[in-house]
Amino acid sequence: MANRPNVFAEGRHILPTQDLYITRDKFGSNVPAYNNIYDVWIDFAGKGLTRFINQHTFYDRGGRGPSPGSALALFCSEAVLPGSTIETAEVRGLRQGVVQNYATYRSYPDITLTWYSQQDYYTNDVFNAWMEYISPTRLADNRYGDSTRTRRNDKASFRRLKYPEFYKCNMQITSFSKNLLDEGSRLEEKGSPQFPSSITYFVENLFPTNIVASPLAYGKTELVKTSVTFKYEYYYIDRTSRAGETFKVSDSGNNRRTDSMNDARASQGTDNAGRDFDDPQFNLSGNDGFTMY
Repeated sequence: MANRPNVFAEGRHILPTQDLYITRDKFGSNVPAYNNIYDVWIDFAGKGLTRFINQHTFYDRGGRGPSPGSALALFCSEAVLPGSTIETAEVRGLRQGVVQNYATYRSYPDITLTWYSQQDYYTNDVFNAWMEYISPTRLADNRYGDSTRTRRNDKASFRRLKYPEFYKCNMQITSFSKNLLDEGSRLEEKGSPQFPSSITYFVENLFPTNIVASPLAYGKTELVKTSVTFKYEYYYIDRTSRAGETFKVSDSGNNRRTDSMNDARASQGTDNAGRDFDDPQFNLSGNDGFTMY
């Protein structure tokens, strides 16, 4: 007899209303997430890029946070939780009449985020400064020059790209829930803040590749926005979950994700075929019998 469909085996065809917001068998939350509570932070710290941006944009350290990334966080109007793609190849005829697919690479598509511009166009200048830092203008004597006018008037000026390690930065995109205050203090004028449920994407080695043109037009007044497309290499994810007074954090305590099979193999010093690196029968230790003097 065929197995029953899982929907009937687990009783999901009869769904009590409380199951929409209370989990029955484990810690967690069934409440849907909202897409308008988030934060985007770019880590410019520790790079010459930070100094370059601060010189280029009338940077106010006291009024705009501890870094350009903190200043921009307030103005990000549209963001995304990044995705990834498993690229595949196929084998035909290995088994008669069957086409088999297998993974080859994991790739990370570009992301586009949008920021509001301020009256002093701070947002525009930060990202233009970042692009200028990647490909700075050089005068005939190989100097950057001390003003835009100098660079414009030097007919022999040219551009020279910097090494990637100098202009790539990291970004954190965090989406979180609305339960920011302790239940017992939500009606108070100053409630007790608490860490909410959240997910954070740590986007690594990121840099801008395109600043989308911002339209200006007579007529109905609208806010000026600046959209920027980024390339990056990969991302990691951390997650938190809150249910009342209980708060869980990924990769802490018992909430650690491991690849137990590969981790056990690595701890035993074996390769993918289970062969011991120290076993002379397989000569996997790199010792080929020759002595280097």
